[in-house]
Amino acid sequence: MSVISDVVTDQRVQKECATLLRNGYDVLLLGRKSKRDFGLKELPYCVIRFANPFRRGPFMYFIFNLQLFFYLLFKKTDVLWANDLDTLLPNFFISHLKNKKLVYDSHEYFTLSVYKKHSRKIWEHLEGYLFPRLKNIITVNDSLKNIYEKKYGLPVTAIRNTPAKMVTGGNAVIMPADKKMLIIQGMGINENRGAEEAVMMMQYLPESFQLYFVGGGTIWDKLKKMTKSLDLSGKIIFVDAMPFDKMMEYTRSAFLGLILERIDVSDHHLYALPNKFFDYLQAGIPVLSTRVAEVEKLINKYDVGALIDNLVPEKMAEIILNIAADMQVYNRWKKNTTQASSELNWENEEKILIEFMKNLQ
Repeated sequence: MSVISDVVTDQRVQKECATLLRNGYDVLLLGRKSKRDFGLKELPYCVIRFANPFRRGPFMYFIFNLQLFFYLLFKKTDVLWANDLDTLLPNFFISHLKNKKLVYDSHEYFTLSVYKKHSRKIWEHLEGYLFPRLKNIITVNDSLKNIYEKKYGLPVTAIRNTPAKMVTGGNAVIMPADKKMLIIQGMGINENRGAEEAVMMMQYLPESFQLYFVGGGTIWDKLKKMTKSLDLSGKIIFVDAMPFDKMMEYTRSAFLGLILERIDVSDHHLYALPNKFFDYLQAGIPVLSTRVAEVEKLINKYDVGALIDNLVPEKMAEIILNIAADMQVYNRWKKNTTQASSELNWENEEKILIEFMKNLQ
């Protein structure tokens, strides 16, 4: 199993590895070394992380793929599993050299997640060459499944990145009775995901509301500088990445979970299905989201929150105040998260994964 993201915080990869292990596979997870190592020793499968002098950019990708190729070249394996396009090339070559089965797991609309035109062209050419030659393909939602099937004419299996069922009434961070926590969580707090607008929104909400960013991302430092410049340090709290169970203690304390993808910027955001959506439901909190296609569908199906049409900070604040003023509707949403989370969980999704593995080509 190969992944370039941080294996410490990549819950999808961890869940897949654990499921495969329980179903008779010896699992080796290959990733990139980071400063974080919490939880690694507790993982029930072997993890190897390659040191890389570059944190991002083309040299980081080049070195990681080179390391991956030569490691896999001399490693005995029955199945190779590439998570996302940035690990696919070495896995593809090795699978052909050794005549081994290859699984490709696309976590997002990868080519559209690259904003620099020249870089995007490179990834598009790579996908265009490799994808038609694949046999075992997974992605994270029905929208992406349909896009890839239409584009390449190949069958794709959708396995959503839902969390495992959680113990009802788990620990929560104690919030003052007069405070309402708004939360944006995860390791993908990056550009074009509404985080900057959320910071500006806090200017228009009373002191009884606090915004928590829990996790990390490419604009983490930018958000801190914005918070300081707007004199919002008392209303916006930053909590660095931590083990999943610990993070969920914050989630359980929240009044609303926010998903603010900029769907006007790219179809990458329109067809996303952020992990935090399912985390919010498992924690029993309603969701406020932009009209991300898959999120909108599930919010409407389960009646677990509200949708917003734009990211104007004043308008966002107004909607949140209206939600807080109608606790009858809010409590209905909160109650409905129980039914939603009983269906949207890894115990159900892994059944699809197990069946998928039985039919590898």
